[in-house]
Amino acid sequence: MNFIFADNADLVDPNYDFIKDRSPPDREPYWDDVYPHELLGKSPYDGILVSIAAFGSKIKSGSYSVGQMIRFKNVGVRKFFRFEEEKYPNTQVWGDCGAFTYVREEYPPYTVDDIVEYYALGQFSHGCSLDHIIFEFYDTEFLLDFDDKEPKRRQEITLSNAAEFITKTKKRIGEKFTPVGVVHGWTPKTMASAAKELVKMGYKYIALGGMVPLAAKQIKSALIAIREVIPSEIKVHILGFAKPDNIKEFSNLKLNSVDTTSPLLRAFKDKNRNYFLNDNGEIKYYSALRVPQALDNNSLKKLVQSGEIDFEDTVKYERAVLKEIRLFGGGGSNISHVTQAMLDYMQLMYKDKSRNSKLNVGNELVKLSNSCIETLEARPWEKCGCKICKDIGVEVIIFRGNNRNRRRGFHNLHIYKKHVTEMTS
Repeated sequence: MNFIFADNADLVDPNYDFIKDRSPPDREPYWDDVYPHELLGKSPYDGILVSIAAFGSKIKSGSYSVGQMIRFKNVGVRKFFRFEEEKYPNTQVWGDCGAFTYVREEYPPYTVDDIVEYYALGQFSHGCSLDHIIFEFYDTEFLLDFDDKEPKRRQEITLSNAAEFITKTKKRIGEKFTPVGVVHGWTPKTMASAAKELVKMGYKYIALGGMVPLAAKQIKSALIAIREVIPSEIKVHILGFAKPDNIKEFSNLKLNSVDTTSPLLRAFKDKNRNYFLNDNGEIKYYSALRVPQALDNNSLKKLVQSGEIDFEDTVKYERAVLKEIRLFGGGGSNISHVTQAMLDYMQLMYKDKSRNSKLNVGNELVKLSNSCIETLEARPWEKCGCKICKDIGVEVIIFRGNNRNRRRGFHNLHIYKKHVTEMTS
């Protein structure tokens, strides 16, 4: 099974100074920064997916500047992401229309011509047809009092676009490009019916859309229904699928590929399960140690400005916890010293929250202490062989700023790719 990473401007500074917490003064963003495959020295994914919605277009702005958009159109997706096939062989570059960004609109804001042109200029190897997400999904065919007018309308839009898309990509891009027909439905049966229609149109690769909010059981029911009605040689992809605990069983159902950003996003959006480690065929999760930047944290700045805490004390506690973590990483401190330093610092953070919410500070500090102890006892960064953990050591499990958090996300991508490979080989 192939793991495709859905990129969204994910770069870090390779020369970042973790002790001084700053980049070199002459750093040029993008040009001096690196992508996960560059920092790790090998690709932690089998390909990348770049949505037109994330990248930006004349209709909607995305994460990239106008200058970056122009460069992308001039050089294509591989050169833009420094993901050349010669250096990263047997990899793919996928395009997508970002249907979740316009899910509330009556019609997609793009035309099929817009999407085809984007794929052609980007020189993508694969591209998804222009789809329109259906909100509802039921893993039963017996629906009482269900109005299917809107789901049917969206499915018809998706299928009509798919028919136009496969014809136009053949003319505009040619046989080197793999068109991927997107399947939408509101039950396993209606998804299977849509998949059959796509195969009739000539699609050799189809993708299940709208799966992100669904449970593994629901996705499985849709995949089984689809596999029962399409030829075995047709490849199947699931859009926005992470679910590491279910990878093996889905692979057994002849799932060929998935895409997700989840391993990276969880590095800085998940409070607790934000560091991945491959452990005997399973992914084990650890909590990174939160050390907010005193100079940049809004809660701390507000407390300093109100006079509730002293700025010098804040900096003192911040430096103390960083010192203890680094000493621990080198074998010069112990868990209790690190934990106490963290609690001393985080108590400042909770002063404002305890006054303005019903948050039980005591309980939160206990949770923080327990997760801190679990991570420190395991020393997971020493068990990982990726280049990031080897190069920066204990810094990778400090929850603090983009250059640490995204590096941890890059590490998570490496672990996820390793897991997918092991579970499906």
